[in-house]
Amino acid sequence: MSPPPPDEPLPADATATPPDETALDAPDAALAAAAVEDDAAVHDLDGLLAATGATRALLEAVERTGLLAPQQHPEDGSPRYSASDVAAVRAGMTLLDAGLPLGELLDLARRTDAAIQQIADHAVEAFLRFVRDPVRGTATSDEEAADRLITAYDRMLPATEQLVAHHLRRRLLTRAAERIAAELGGEHP
Repeated sequence: MSPPPPDEPLPADATATPPDETALDAPDAALAAAAVEDDAAVHDLDGLLAATGATRALLEAVERTGLLAPQQHPEDGSPRYSASDVAAVRAGMTLLDAGLPLGELLDLARRTDAAIQQIADHAVEAFLRFVRDPVRGTATSDEEAADRLITAYDRMLPATEQLVAHHLRRRLLTRAAERIAAELGGEHP
């Protein structure tokens, strides 16, 4: 699914919302709760604006690209943001302050969201197939299955984030070096 154009609202399923845990068995409900509550979302929109110095229009534009996806507050459904959202907004503002035009930042955000969505879908499927399903097939109780799944999730999520971030950094540096070498050599890629 490609992100909506900048002037369209996000689809209802574009933000992290808790699944209906009553429809899940105990191990999957525990895993779903761990995934949704991954990062404490302590800021409302005004708090995010204050913490970052961004404008409301900028945050709304970045949200439309899918790069900033608030969690939904469990009691009233209002958007909530975490410390990592604050860091991401500040990183985007650093790019803007360095001279990257807003349109380019939003284009990069849309492309990133589309690529990351495919990676995330694949990673989730791999987790379900190679971790969750075997745990469910070998656990002696729902409690044991839930404990093993949450332990695996808690170990694998940061490892996956680190692996993907490392690979992106390496690709960026390699491509930049290739581009510079090509331009210095009189070639244009």
